[in-house]
Amino acid sequence: MIRIGIIGTENSHAIAFSKIINLSLSGAGERLYKDLKVVGVYGPDQASAKEVAKICGADFIADSPEDFFGRVDAMMITSRKGSVHAGYAMPFIERGIPLFIDKPITSDPEEARDLLERAETLQVKVLGGSGCKMIDDIKAVSAAAEASIKANTFSAAVMSYSADLDSVYDGFYFYASHLVEMALCVFGYEVRCVRAVKNGSNVTALLRYDGYDITLLFAAEFNTPCCLLSTKEGYHYQAIALFHLYEREVECFAEMLRTGKMPFTYEQLVKPIYVIDAIIKSLHTDAEINVCSKKRRR
Repeated sequence: MIRIGIIGTENSHAIAFSKIINLSLSGAGERLYKDLKVVGVYGPDQASAKEVAKICGADFIADSPEDFFGRVDAMMITSRKGSVHAGYAMPFIERGIPLFIDKPITSDPEEARDLLERAETLQVKVLGGSGCKMIDDIKAVSAAAEASIKANTFSAAVMSYSADLDSVYDGFYFYASHLVEMALCVFGYEVRCVRAVKNGSNVTALLRYDGYDITLLFAAEFNTPCCLLSTKEGYHYQAIALFHLYEREVECFAEMLRTGKMPFTYEQLVKPIYVIDAIIKSLHTDAEINVCSKKRRR
């Protein structure tokens, strides 16, 4: 049995993940993940911790993150604010405990780099960020884009989804990670630079690659994510359905725990934070900003 702890019960993701792991999806019958169990949860909000523990049947409610040491084999950090993720995650990385870290991995590029460099050094397995990049529709868009790029027929693309510049959960970082991570998964992680502009509460960002550009539309109002590919042969439109998103995230995490293989590299996990940082800097300076692509020099 792989024992899992969850930190960040104030987030609805904690309930969703723990129910998928610990309970039957139909409410009756056998559990889907018989070899996994959420055994402990931590708030820091005690009311939400008690609720999650009661719903999923966790064995204990931790009084502090340190209470998980020696009692779990893996951790899920689901706190809404990425600014607290590194502080929660690093002690478990130091102990070699694999992690799922919810989006955004962090709300600071240096924290993200330090966290994932340390995980890579110790070979601790990490999964996280936006689950949107893991869904089937993104695989379909990726296949279409890859085929067009290889055939030298690709021209450009536009992707759109919601974001909130003024979110109480670390501003733009909280929701922008969804669109940025989907775009990088589809078009590649080799973004050279970013140019972004703001119109009201909406943000448009141009991701510049060698040979093509990708436009990201961050809408203030909620909308369904979508992608429009422009090729020499015509257009390909894909609405991106987010059905069973949480189930897909748990499936990927369970596979990583079972096999020890990360579905995304350390660099792929940290790169979205660099891109979001570049977008924010471009908005503040009205200039094109280079995207960090190198690890810290030692």
